[in-house]
Amino acid sequence: MITSTPLLSRLESADSVRDFGAKAVNLARLHRLGYRVPAGIVVADIAFQRHLRDARLNETYRELLSGLPTLQPDEIGRRSAAIRSVILGTPLAPRLRDSLVRVHATLGQENVLAVRSSAASEDGLCASFAGQLDSVLGVESGEQLEDALRQVWASHFSERCLLYARHHGLAEIRMGVIVQRQVRARYSGVLFTRDAVTLRAQALIEYVSGLGDRLVAGAVTPARVRVRYSDMAVIHDAGDGASETAGLSEMTIGELASIGLELERQFGAAQDVEWSVDADGGIVLLQTRPITAAGSAQLVVWSNANIAENFPDVVSPFLYSIVARGYTAYFRNLGLGFGISRWRLQAMSEALENIVGLHAGRLYYNLSNIHSTIYLAPGGSRLARWFNQFTGAQEFPGVRRATAGRVERATELARIVVKTTWKYLWVRRRVARFEKTVDNYAGSTHPSRLVGKTLSSLLEDLRGFLDIRLRRWNNAALSDVAAMVCYGVLKHVLATNSAVVDDFTLHGKLLSGLPGLISARPISELWKLSRAVRGDAALRQLFATASAAEIVSRLAAPECSEFSGRFDEYLNEWGFRYSGELMLTAATPCENPLPIIRLLQSYCREDGLGPDEISADQGRLREHASEAVCARFSPSPWLRRLPFSRAGRFRIILRATQGAILLRERSRMKQALLYTRLRHLMLRIGEEFVRSSLLVNRDDIFLLTVDEVLSVSDAEFSPALAPEIAHATVLQRSQQQLRFATMQPPDSFMLARGDEWQPEVSAGEPSQVLHESSLRGNGACGGQVESSAVVVLDVRDADQVHAGDILVTRQTDPGWATVFFLIKGLVIERGGMLSHGAIIAREYGIPAVVGVAQATQRIRSGDRLRVDGDHGVVECCGR
Repeated sequence: MITSTPLLSRLESADSVRDFGAKAVNLARLHRLGYRVPAGIVVADIAFQRHLRDARLNETYRELLSGLPTLQPDEIGRRSAAIRSVILGTPLAPRLRDSLVRVHATLGQENVLAVRSSAASEDGLCASFAGQLDSVLGVESGEQLEDALRQVWASHFSERCLLYARHHGLAEIRMGVIVQRQVRARYSGVLFTRDAVTLRAQALIEYVSGLGDRLVAGAVTPARVRVRYSDMAVIHDAGDGASETAGLSEMTIGELASIGLELERQFGAAQDVEWSVDADGGIVLLQTRPITAAGSAQLVVWSNANIAENFPDVVSPFLYSIVARGYTAYFRNLGLGFGISRWRLQAMSEALENIVGLHAGRLYYNLSNIHSTIYLAPGGSRLARWFNQFTGAQEFPGVRRATAGRVERATELARIVVKTTWKYLWVRRRVARFEKTVDNYAGSTHPSRLVGKTLSSLLEDLRGFLDIRLRRWNNAALSDVAAMVCYGVLKHVLATNSAVVDDFTLHGKLLSGLPGLISARPISELWKLSRAVRGDAALRQLFATASAAEIVSRLAAPECSEFSGRFDEYLNEWGFRYSGELMLTAATPCENPLPIIRLLQSYCREDGLGPDEISADQGRLREHASEAVCARFSPSPWLRRLPFSRAGRFRIILRATQGAILLRERSRMKQALLYTRLRHLMLRIGEEFVRSSLLVNRDDIFLLTVDEVLSVSDAEFSPALAPEIAHATVLQRSQQQLRFATMQPPDSFMLARGDEWQPEVSAGEPSQVLHESSLRGNGACGGQVESSAVVVLDVRDADQVHAGDILVTRQTDPGWATVFFLIKGLVIERGGMLSHGAIIAREYGIPAVVGVAQATQRIRSGDRLRVDGDHGVVECCGR
């Protein structure tokens, strides 16, 4: 029997948030309401305060909290480490130790214990500390219990918690700690009693097998089900964790939903509930707290939607050091260019500094920060929805909105309208100006012109790249925004017209076969080369019988000089368009032409229409679809021709969308050229670093950050990078890159702010093939096709693709475009309606479905597939 003392209380007796923390008080209330809650006690805040006093930290931590607003992050980190070290190293008071011995003797007999935080500010309406504080599972001895208590206390002084406290203006730390019997869980999960964004009347349940720590850490994609309250219908979400849904019965799911409804009534707000199903099949409640924007905002939503198309693999430290500040500049400069008020941009500053992040070495969007930034702009809600359509990202809870006075809002809105209108009146000129800027840079940094340059001159070229990327990118960014907004408006116009809503992919048909699509040019030019090969008997024989390596060696022969010259022209004109073109570490086709030669061999085997003819056919279908929609909007032929009729307004929106997509592809083309030049530039700098003994291999330059590279000759960066420091840094980072390459993080997940994704213990095991008969995604290009699947993860393996195959892959970047001409259907795990894969698929009328979760695991090469691009369905028809 555990009796309550000033230092600790039975959990069911916890009645003061100030003394025991919000989590403990909520659990006590659940117990009183008759729900099953694991037996336990709560160590009171007074024990925490006395431990700080014994460690002589009372004044230290108060000074730290009061000074948080002015401290730099590195100083916060230093002080955090010092305080935590003292807390962990200070013995518990004898009276508290004796109490814990009795607790373990009572609760720990034949049971392991869980030790969990219960801060006064935790699980509240204004600040939840969700995911910020430590929990310790599997405590089996009295000594482990003492260590766990100190660890939970110390976690309140972690860097992430201190930054959280600064963000929310918290000037006091009060904290209880819960000690409970750990549930022998068959399943564990979370129950959101309402949609966290819309508060729609449905429950969302996510769960995993065993304990829920993997789910809370974002280390595993959970099974997900929804329960519609109107009829208690259970809806299973098809997703990465769908294989686990067979374990939780619909009876248990319904019981959880009923509990959620009752808790809403008891607590007076929508709830976020943690639960487990024990070995006997009973539901045990572990926590409940209100769903609020402030509470949910502390869980960060990470997604590689769209960004994985540009950066599909582990990125180098050099690339990340550019990309991170590049995205910050991208959003901030757009805001300034559009006339957004400086007070709004100031409110966005924290989010703007953390637009992207690294997990297992791969780039992810911080959707929490991106959406917070977008919501702070006027019309943010609609802009956020269009951003999701643009990138293929998902909606998420917990965003902040900025407010202003009526006069200030009106003034700002007028300024935004004027500035935005002015920019888009001349948007074609602005994009052309960006193209000229990149062309000038590309000319001055052509690989042939880098030979013989001094290190100082090469570093000036690097600064020139940064100047374009950080300060002269707005003209290119305008095309991104135009494509996003125009596409969102087009979808809205079509969806709100009753005559056209029955056509699921009409917007895709209206954007197919666009004339002048610059990203289709490499395909067209490669096709022309293949026709030249077929027109020459000797070349035709060579390409039909020799390997790619043999062909490359033979092209140096005099008899192949004419074709070799044309091939070199192709590489010089289009050789910067290749898979991984923005990664910097991937060899260009000029450096390694073998993949292009293999693809050219495949083209040579093709008969029939070329890409230009197919695109023209798609253009005629696009025009027919446009005329049909105009007729629906304005049935009268004479009225239809008027610019301000419904049909006339629709044509304006459609042309704007088509034009924006063409401009965006032009900007992306120059982006690829710019980054290819940067690769060659960095390799030359790497050679100079090798000559100076700073590096062993020139490619190691990508293992340094841009600031480290520039510090070598720039007195502003001190001290200079010494050889021994550079060698150790390169070795450490290269080993880290190799570890990251063995990991495969999910496409999206949620983590506590400041946490990094960590793989499961079993992550090194081969993934199981999840063979299913029907998969769903988003139709990117309409039509149906049935053929054999070929699963290809790397475009360098494109020789596995045969004419008429259905290509199944994770994501596509522009380097895949030349492969698309061979295929008859496309299935992609990632990407949105304006991703490069979707645009090229529409150019050639290839039925395509994007956003198909785990497609490369659920489909095997050789499977017979039916792709329905109209409805976003992929059916497996056997082998």
